[in-house]
Formats: sequence, structure tokens, C-alpha cells
Amino acid sequence: MTTRKIPTDRAKAAGTKLTPGDWKRAEGAHERYKELLEVKPRAKARYNAVLDEINARQATLRRLREARALTQSTLAERLEMDQSEVSRLEYRSDMLLSTLKRFVEATGGELHMVVQYPDTAPVELLVGDE
Repeated sequence: MTTRKIPTDRAKAAGTKLTPGDWKRAEGAHERYKELLEVKPRAKARYNAVLDEINARQATLRRLREARALTQSTLAERLEMDQSEVSRLEYRSDMLLSTLKRFVEATGGELHMVVQYPDTAPVELLVGDE
């Protein structure tokens, strides 16, 4: 279990109300930011570095399997299912936690789920174990 401190809303942003003027100023901000990146190479490089870091910390089930140098067929044998079922599983956006746990364990890993609330320490949620 991690001992990270959970950030709190010290600025009270959750209770902030945006005015119509705020919304008006925000219109097109994304496009203006993208245009600014095109003329500021250092800003563009930093933006790309942040995106790369975010992408490096995210993984799909397919990327997990490939990182462990496993084929869909090998994983299918471990999970006692067909290769086509593994393929479909890798692209599902919704599945049972027990299925996800089996997939992770078949790749040699352990699934840990952490619940975080703003006013308490993180709690590890047990999946199927009591």
C-alpha cells in the first residue's frame, strides 16, 4: 500500500462558480493554446514531454501482455480460453474485476486496487479475497 498524501482542495475550487464572462473568455482557449505551441518550440517540446510521460504510465491489457513477451495464444492457454477470447478481452472497455485479476495474474502480476478519498489515507481494496 502506498503512503502518498492525498491532495486536498485548499483553493476551494470545488465551490467556485464560473460566470458567463469566465465561459466567454474560455471559448477557443484550446485552439489558441495549440496555435501558441506551434510558434514556441520550447513550449511544444515540454508539452510533448508531458504527453509522453502520461502515456508511459498508462497501459492497456495488450501492452501489459506484450511487455511480458507473451502471445495471445500463450495467455489463452494460461487462462484456459481461446486466443480469440483473449483478443476480445484486450479491447473490452468493461469487464468483471475477477476477469481482470485473472488476466493480470496470467501475465505474472498482481492486481492491487487503491481507493482514495480526499479526507482519509488510501485504502487497498481486496478483490475477491476476504
